[in-house]
Amino acid sequence: MTGTRIIRAMMVLGSVFILAGCLSEARQTGWAAGYGGSYSEPISVVMPKNAYSITQQFRRAALYDGAHEVSDHFGMDVHAPIGTPVLAAAEGRVIASHWEPGYGHRIEIDHGTDGSGKVAQTNYVHLQKRLVKKGDHVRRGQQIATLGATGLTAGGVPHLHFEVLYGGMNLRKHASDPQLFWLKGPGRVTCFEPRLKRGRSKAFKITYPVQCR
Repeated sequence: MTGTRIIRAMMVLGSVFILAGCLSEARQTGWAAGYGGSYSEPISVVMPKNAYSITQQFRRAALYDGAHEVSDHFGMDVHAPIGTPVLAAAEGRVIASHWEPGYGHRIEIDHGTDGSGKVAQTNYVHLQKRLVKKGDHVRRGQQIATLGATGLTAGGVPHLHFEVLYGGMNLRKHASDPQLFWLKGPGRVTCFEPRLKRGRSKAFKITYPVQCR
């Protein structure tokens, strides 16, 4: 393992310990971690009371208090019991469904090109069980997996690590804050409901990737 890889591994483990610390403070539902000083573009988040809590927000590398560098976190973490249904955040086609050492069971969904001409993809990581396979077409709100704690970077903490890629498929270049894409607007976490309307926007929009209570 190269020095760079060792540093990255330490950063990932550090994020896991931060997440574990947050869990002791978070309520089970209706709570969202703040962005804090290490987040360059904080968003005001409104959580439904029945939505499982968000224990870590999206973050790109920045300086915390001008001294200690923090690692990237290219997704959002939702804490819920193992076995909780994981839902497709939008309609699309499964382009990956497999297990890997670092992230455990993972699913990737290609949502195609939206009305603004940008491609979108969502990734679902640390799953307990995958219920769809590569090539499957999924609907918004369809159960695609159950939440788990698989993979080394999960640190044994049950949660869904959820990523949104927008404008391209390269994680480092195109990872975007999921809070920007809710059907009800930025920061307004939107639980999936069968009768929920998409609205007039042609831009890519999502609903919560974990079933609300």
